[in-house]
Amino acid sequence: MRNHARRLIFASALLLPLAHPASACDALVKASHALNAGDEAGARAAATAERVKGCTNTEAALTRRVAALATFNRIANAVGNGARLDTFETELRSVRDDVGGPWQILDALGDIERQRKNYESAAVLYQQALEDSANEELTPEWMAPDKAYILRLDQLASEMRLASAKPVKLAMRGACKFSYRGIAIRKKATPVRYIFGTAEFTPEGLQSARDLFECLKSAKPVAITLIGHTDPVGSPEANQKLSLARAQALAHYLVDAGYKGTWTTVGKGEEEPFRPDDPSAYDEAMLHQLDRRVEVDVEK
Repeated sequence: MRNHARRLIFASALLLPLAHPASACDALVKASHALNAGDEAGARAAATAERVKGCTNTEAALTRRVAALATFNRIANAVGNGARLDTFETELRSVRDDVGGPWQILDALGDIERQRKNYESAAVLYQQALEDSANEELTPEWMAPDKAYILRLDQLASEMRLASAKPVKLAMRGACKFSYRGIAIRKKATPVRYIFGTAEFTPEGLQSARDLFECLKSAKPVAITLIGHTDPVGSPEANQKLSLARAQALAHYLVDAGYKGTWTTVGKGEEEPFRPDDPSAYDEAMLHQLDRRVEVDVEK
């Protein structure tokens, strides 16, 4: 769990020096003071229903999130001192259910599910964390992750989608995005599955293709490039042809479904294997599953 500890402490350290937000909501100011002082009980007290009565709905929600971050910081410090992250799962889920986030809580829960190899649940949680981090109303700048962490959340969400046995949507809350807090994420790895050795969708692959179409319909890119990849099984020549055929099959599906932008296809074969966050977490079969993907490169 050492990697989890390093990630959690890093996220926590971003929050400890925050300035108290300018606000007419006294509860939010008090919760922020308590967070900076490491006073979890004080932050929780400031976030009670009675204390937030004079606040707007957004200020009240943000006050509860500040209290949630005080809880997160305590857990992060405990994990940094050797505690197991999963021993705090019930508490993390309770906070998540109460305030709908914040992204740090969702990220930590994603780590727990990934450790258990519950890849579908992990994909959902990492994607929710990414989208929550981009909510500028409930995740103001002083609470937001930096560029590197936004890219990491997207990478982990993509990896878990590819590893999941079931299709996981490219967006959890609202419209599909290719930019978060001004950070462009041009490429998305899609878990479109094909029948072995062919460019024909499996039922799960067809479901993922539909999801990609809905994503493109909401994001409205002017052009896309579909980049096919295979695992290393078979000859390089055959894999290059297969990867191109699969990218083309997906392009034709999207056009037939109503995609109006321009498109191109590229076949990379086995040349660019997927680079997981922790390769040692997977056996060879799963590493090959991660390799078999189509990436969507969008142009806005």
